[in-house]
Amino acid sequence: MPGSGISEIAVNASLAFIEGAKPQGEVECALVMQMACTHTAAMAVLNRLGGGHGTDRSVAAMASAAARLMRAYATQVETLRRLRNGGSQVVRVEHVHVNEGGQALIGNVRKDGSGGESEK
Repeated sequence: MPGSGISEIAVNASLAFIEGAKPQGEVECALVMQMACTHTAAMAVLNRLGGGHGTDRSVAAMASAAARLMRAYATQVETLRRLRNGGSQVVRVEHVHVNEGGQALIGNVRKDGSGGESEK
């Protein structure tokens, strides 16, 4: 936050966050550093908001800033997940009804045809 100086605790927490994320490559490292900064900023805004000091307008502005920062953080988490997993999705069906005369496929089925053995 402007005028608040550098917090040794926040810096150490950010470094621990970055180390724990184990970024693989420069792009992931840059994204993880952005995530650490976004998280630190969101927590600082929420801390100031928690005090309840200020006018209704300033409290609303801080709440809005906190919400935007947390939304940005969630987007960064999703971006990191997509970077690591290649953007692929896995859909697991737990329960299926097959009516009389219908057919079902049992096994790992993938759209690209690399799903291995399947049975009818």
